[in-house]
Amino acid sequence: MKTLAQYEYLDRDAILSGVVEWIVKESPILQMLPFKSIQGNSYKYNVETALPTASWLTVGDTITESSGTSEQRSTDIYTMIQNCRTDKSAIALNSTQNPETIDIQAGAKAMAHEFEKNFIMGQTTTTSNSKQFKGLMRVLAELESATTTDLDAGNNTQVIANSATSAALTMAKMDELIDAVKGGKPDMLLMSRLSRRKLSALQRASGSGVVMTDPNEYGLRMPTYDGIPIVVSDWMPDNLQDGSGSVLTIASYDQSATYASGYDNGIIFAIKLGEQDVTGLNAGEMKHEREEFSETYNAITNRFVWYCGLACFKKYSLAALINIDVDA
Repeated sequence: MKTLAQYEYLDRDAILSGVVEWIVKESPILQMLPFKSIQGNSYKYNVETALPTASWLTVGDTITESSGTSEQRSTDIYTMIQNCRTDKSAIALNSTQNPETIDIQAGAKAMAHEFEKNFIMGQTTTTSNSKQFKGLMRVLAELESATTTDLDAGNNTQVIANSATSAALTMAKMDELIDAVKGGKPDMLLMSRLSRRKLSALQRASGSGVVMTDPNEYGLRMPTYDGIPIVVSDWMPDNLQDGSGSVLTIASYDQSATYASGYDNGIIFAIKLGEQDVTGLNAGEMKHEREEFSETYNAITNRFVWYCGLACFKKYSLAALINIDVDA
């Protein structure tokens, strides 16, 4: 199972290789997320929802069958596209910089930010739409049922309620979140900068401090909790509404909601990555098209197209801690 950058190592398009590198450097999620290549517009897959059990026998007993349970879920491959148009006169008149490269870098950043935002909240909030793939919030909700659109700690074992409504983060709840991921420790704890500061304060208060890992392949050091990398995304919300009865309604969440009392909650994901766990999906490599002639503009156009999606193949590979009062 390769990451996005590894898929592009053998690509002959120098521009495309550079764009992929810029995209990955802009997104801590894409630095770690593996991708599974699939074909077809719609993708149906089975999610393992319960593990099989073994039994004990004595002489003459009937063998009890147990193979676990799984449920079918579906996702689609969606098209993300970015056009970078560079005026030819800007290229001709600039003797010190390459305007086309600058525009391509800006486009790569836009692609990275859009993927990361959708990875978390795709098809979830009031501002998302059906043209996007399902993000972590929606995928996690559907671990309860294919039609569930909220995070319900009472009916979804992978949702951990920090409080029935809202409360300050505790290390005990962090440990409970980690324990919800089975088959090994999570590969990342995904949170906002504010949630990370809260967790770092807890670690310092306990005397453990924030342990730094070795630099990753991009030269970045990452803090850890219990040996698990803490990944920070600027698209992780801090203005979620208070929960109700250990349930967080996500379909009505407005990303532009004013950060204030009652709308000052965060969420932390524990994620196990892999081909049979949480993985990105794509239909082949990202595509690059360059057109030097435009009918209506004296410009060069670079277009980048990525057919991508997201899936969670095991219920116990994804969990979230909800109703965290980041203002407490």
